[in-house]
Amino acid sequence: MLCVVFGLSLLDRTNISAAYIAGLSSDVALNVGARYNIALLVFFIGYALFELPSNMVIRRLGARLWLSFLIISWGACVLGMGFVHSWVSLTVCRALLGMFEAGLFPGAVFIIGSWYRQYETAKRVSLFYMAALLASGFGPILAYALSLIRVGNGTYRQGWRWIFIIEGIATIVAGIISPFFLVEFPEKAKWLTPRQRNIAICRMQIDKEARQFVHPTFKESMRMLWDWKLAVYSMQYFVAASSVYSLSYFQPIILREGMGFSYALAQILSSPCYVFAIIMSMAMAWVSDKYRTRWTVLCFQSLSAVAGLLVILYAKPPGVRYLGLYLATFGTQANVPGTLSYGQSQTAKIERKGVIAAAMISIGAAGGITGSTIFRTQDAPQYLPGMWATIAMQLFYTLVTVCMSLYLKRQNRLADEGKGPALEGIEGFRYAP
Repeated sequence: MLCVVFGLSLLDRTNISAAYIAGLSSDVALNVGARYNIALLVFFIGYALFELPSNMVIRRLGARLWLSFLIISWGACVLGMGFVHSWVSLTVCRALLGMFEAGLFPGAVFIIGSWYRQYETAKRVSLFYMAALLASGFGPILAYALSLIRVGNGTYRQGWRWIFIIEGIATIVAGIISPFFLVEFPEKAKWLTPRQRNIAICRMQIDKEARQFVHPTFKESMRMLWDWKLAVYSMQYFVAASSVYSLSYFQPIILREGMGFSYALAQILSSPCYVFAIIMSMAMAWVSDKYRTRWTVLCFQSLSAVAGLLVILYAKPPGVRYLGLYLATFGTQANVPGTLSYGQSQTAKIERKGVIAAAMISIGAAGGITGSTIFRTQDAPQYLPGMWATIAMQLFYTLVTVCMSLYLKRQNRLADEGKGPALEGIEGFRYAP
């Protein structure tokens, strides 16, 4: 169910690009100046601000109650976008959408991190993210089908409205039924016996004295954020998120304007790239857990994205440039769950995992703002500044990942030699670079 609702959330935040080329741009004057970029980036303001508060609430209220409320609320925002008549109303709906969607992704990563151990997370986080990506990968085809709907002779003959209306209704329905299917945190899981619940909690606690989850106060949560390593993980996630958002928002436009495909073909050709990304990402996540290596997989994926973007930029035949889109989509998408697993794997205490996930994804929202602005309409059809900005960030990601992992390996070696204090204040804990 986490995969289903996250797939819907990805559809709901990126369907504006499909609606844009289906007539939204002219009907609400979204193509004037920087209005489209503004409508994209306001989403991330609330998205960034409400992630950490949401992860402080979710374990107290329970995942089923809190996430269901958020799902229904953002579904209502998407539904409302189908009835707007000005770009201002659309922008307001997008801002509210960001506020309500903020809690899902960090909450889901927190849930996964509360059930699975250090070298069990990469496969699970990747499965969660990629199963949802399967839904958003076919989003352009679904959007094309919905845009063909015509009702009456007035406003509702505009096909782009039905993209928002139908997908908004689907999200609201998912929110209504989600309490029956969403998973809870181990201490709240009623489908476990008391013995099973105790085992689920104990296997996650390296510190033998800490057997019960202690809800951190706001002050304690702020203290957890005061760690320079978290700044590095957040920087990595910023790059991963900005690259993903930039390609998600502008991939149909690149296919349409940059490669010269028709509207229908541009929507259809967006989907196979995501299928390739899902298969490759799951394979690389398996390698990461199986061989207990994080940095080699992350760097391989990042450099794949660089290679793909260079092919899109400088290859001549459309078919070859389209192949580059496969590599770019895989490299950028795979590093989102990979980077989250990297951050979670360096965290010893369960209480801190929720704060780490929320902080990383909050900084990722700033990456969303970057991703929604670096591809400017005046740079069409090649989008040269946006492409090179993304390439530079991916190379920076590789450099940061290598340096950080070498540092973590050195800390492990010193701990093995008995030099220095216990890592993360927990005896026996080792980082997972």
